[in-house]
Amino acid sequence: MVSARRGTLRLLRALMIGAVLVPAALFAYVAWVSWHSADAITDDRLARSLDVLHEHALKVLTTGNLVLDEIVESVEGETSEEIAAREPEMHRRLKRVADLLPQVQSIWVIGRDGLALANSYFVPAPRGASLADRDFFRALVDRDIGTYVSSVFVPRLIEGPSFFSMSRRLNGPDGGLQGVASVSMLPDDFQKFYREIARGPGEVFALMREDGAFLARWPGGPSSTDKLPPSALFFGEIARRPERGLYTGVSRLDGVERRVGYRRVEGFPIYVIASIDTATIRDEWLRGLLGHLVFGLPATLLLLWVLWVAHQRTAGLYAEAVRREAAETALRHAQRLEAVGRLTGGVAHDFNNLLMVISGSADRLRRIVQGEKESRLVEMITTAAKRGETLTRQLLSFSRQQALSPQGIDLSQRMPELSELVRRSLADDVEVTIDVPDRACPVKVDPGEFEVAVLNICVNARDAMPNGGRLVVRVRDAVLDEAGDGGLEGAFVALSFTDTGSGIPDDVLPRVFEPFFTTKETAKGTGLGLSQVYGFARQAGGDVRIDSRVGAGTTVTLWLPRVPFEPVAAEPRPEPAAAPAGRKTVLVVEDNLSVADVCRSYLDQLGYEAAFAASPREALAALADGHGVDLVLSDILMPGGMSGFDLARELRTLQPSLPIVLMTGFSDRAGEVACDGFPVLRKPFDIDALQRELAAAFARRDGTAAA
Repeated sequence: MVSARRGTLRLLRALMIGAVLVPAALFAYVAWVSWHSADAITDDRLARSLDVLHEHALKVLTTGNLVLDEIVESVEGETSEEIAAREPEMHRRLKRVADLLPQVQSIWVIGRDGLALANSYFVPAPRGASLADRDFFRALVDRDIGTYVSSVFVPRLIEGPSFFSMSRRLNGPDGGLQGVASVSMLPDDFQKFYREIARGPGEVFALMREDGAFLARWPGGPSSTDKLPPSALFFGEIARRPERGLYTGVSRLDGVERRVGYRRVEGFPIYVIASIDTATIRDEWLRGLLGHLVFGLPATLLLLWVLWVAHQRTAGLYAEAVRREAAETALRHAQRLEAVGRLTGGVAHDFNNLLMVISGSADRLRRIVQGEKESRLVEMITTAAKRGETLTRQLLSFSRQQALSPQGIDLSQRMPELSELVRRSLADDVEVTIDVPDRACPVKVDPGEFEVAVLNICVNARDAMPNGGRLVVRVRDAVLDEAGDGGLEGAFVALSFTDTGSGIPDDVLPRVFEPFFTTKETAKGTGLGLSQVYGFARQAGGDVRIDSRVGAGTTVTLWLPRVPFEPVAAEPRPEPAAAPAGRKTVLVVEDNLSVADVCRSYLDQLGYEAAFAASPREALAALADGHGVDLVLSDILMPGGMSGFDLARELRTLQPSLPIVLMTGFSDRAGEVACDGFPVLRKPFDIDALQRELAAAFARRDGTAAA
């Protein structure tokens, strides 16, 4: 049945793909055909434009030639002096011709020295400036080359628009140079005509000499510097097809790609140019395709939607089964971790009380036994109790129910200080590199749990490198802009451990943080090392990530929130005397009589008087009756509806100067206790830990009183 269902889904998917590919293929074919059609239409449009441009240019240039013929005929055989002698007559004649032709700016007769002899503007002609440097004059000095068309000039002798000149050589009776006849043509007249025949955006029309100098262009008239460079594609095209042609290229003047058509003006070294931007051609082509899309796309989308709905409904039951299986797997995993958390939280208190009774009793036995065998048995009991304490702490760390004492530490200073610890946890053939920045990287963590986490990571790295290798410990700042896995966002300090070990297989990697999961041989690992690292990171407000590849090593990264203050070195705890000055009384509030008895034994050894209360309410009653008490030592988790934390808050109100030390094997309110500033003594504790906490409490009280 599963095979049939999958076959149906494959068929529906194939139909969906076909519903997209077939119309897409047809559309691509239509687009290809319409593109070639657009090319053909563009070329035809350019050809017709060139016919019109050629006819106009030929008419204007021929008119200019006729004017030159008349001027040459009227002064043929005369010297410059003879021409100048009849300047008024020449002026009237030239002016009459210029006034009849709107494309002509002016007409000039120039002597062999480059000075004006007659013109259509005014009489007498200005003789203060020579025109011998103009290209139309220089080109005709040495020989008669017929009609010469110059580049575009700015008028020098008069004010007016730019022009280009059609000129002819004037020969004297002896055939020598007598001067030059010049007709100044207006590019504006051409540009006006080009503007009138333009049919749409993107069209460019031009009149150009065969050397690439523009004589007229629309839009944007030419200047005296507008000229194609020698590398322009135009010159290669006219070398192959000198009379007319079509090509596509990028303009060397403005960088725009165009489809260009050119045609040589008959009888002149001049070309007319018609071009259209390829972007305009493409836009017109796309507008044509849009019409096909308007009709074809809705039909295709409708068909695709129908097939998609059918596929989704058909796949619904199968997908639901897969989702249920995945959800059940995830739920079982979460329930398993939650069960471990509830288990550790439920038994930790009583288990730590038992460990304290065991370790306290072992301490008593150590003082009274004499034989070597008995002493060895006591040491075995003590060692077992310490191992039980470590196991409980790891479980509590994973379930994030460990009682912590967070402090601000600078990882850029702390990691070099821990370098010896790191190296001792590794084999001698493992090279260790610790890379920290030269700036502060402050975080707020429990120093003890932090060291245990570092040690657990290093031990795993050691086991992954049995033949030696390298471990790189790196500290760096990081800012996570978006919430990623684990919901991290903001400023963090990343502490990474990268080894060159064997790596972790992909099927094992998702389970490495589970408690009691280990790939090591029996008796070589409890499976709680990385689970402690996970619990420590999460309880510190961060996360731990692990990246690994078989044969390429593993990187474990701790992401710890960066705190907004610089860490301050903790002041050293005062070392108390062996016995307190005077015999002070400590009220022990503990419902477990065995634990209370251990506490009394420790207090007796330290020189304190011990009083007892089985509950917080009994302790309040004893204090209200006037019992002299110098310090209260209370368990946090107590029966009767009032906890040791509630007792501490009550006593802070009633007797602010009374020192209070809380102790716990487990409490879900340990974080709240630390925030309120009460010292917490973790069970099981030994006599040295109790001595330090009592001395610190009295020191704080004495310091406050002195202040």
